Amino acid sequence: MNRFLLILIFTFSFQTLSKADDIRDFQIEGISIGDSALDYFTEDEITKNIKWNYNNNKKNNEFVIVEFYNYRSAKQFDGIQIAVKPKDKKYKIYVIAGALHYDNTKIEDCYSEMQEINTELLDVFPSSDREEQVRILKADKTGKSNVNSVYYFFTDGGNASVQCYYYSKNYPDSSSKNNLRVGIRSKEYRDWYFSSLK
Repeated sequence: MNRFLLILIFTFSFQTLSKADDIRDFQIEGISIGDSALDYFTEDEITKNIKWNYNNNKKNNEFVIVEFYNYRSAKQFDGIQIAVKPKDKKYKIYVIAGALHYDNTKIEDCYSEMQEINTELLDVFPSSDREEQVRILKADKTGKSNVNSVYYFFTDGGNASVQCYYYSKNYPDSSSKNNLRVGIRSKEYRDWYFSSLK
């Protein structure tokens, strides 16, 4: 897969981030936190592409996740994911992430790209708290599938991340593809997410 011919998760130059002062300056495919999704998608596209909330928690569905693959204007990513409030007819964006898929034999390329992006993020957000994490994906009972993450935390409560998802051949969903994800989340979304875990 030649990432330069694809639409996720930039020759990864982060040109739109080089002068980022806060969470709203971070763009993925030209989309920022706080924008209206209607500036990029029709309402029909948004409602038809609602996939899930992170916890499948029917009692707390304030936000929904909307996923777009082969997005017509995408230049850097294979997929784009946003979080919106389904009752908000302006569809304000609270999360924006991009994903770039890798062939299952190319996971090392994902890790290499992740480090390049992390270096860029260090330059963009030098004063942010930073955390590295490796988490096993529980759906794979062999413990071989995992996600490597680097998080950047902002004083306003939002965060940015770069992650590599690796799915072993034992992962139960055979359609899952190794992927690199770059994302940013607002404080309001993160507060909701963690409260919904309780």
